[in-house]
Amino acid sequence: MIDVARLAGVSTATVSRVLNNPELVNEETRQRVMDSIQQLGYRINVAARHLRTNQTRLIAVVIPTISDQ
Repeated sequence: MIDVARLAGVSTATVSRVLNNPELVNEETRQRVMDSIQQLGYRINVAARHLRTNQTRLIAVVIPTISDQ
């Protein structure tokens, strides 16, 4: 994200805003950030996001037995 921000000439907060709430960012800035993302091949690291937010948004279901009997 830091590299994307540096290439686009914006802060990392702006890159985050573009990825999470694009309607809050000026269209020209959003396009610059998106071009930088594409040029660098940036992908959101979902595991890092889960660690940062302390939320996985997953639900575990435990079933004691599965049988046809």
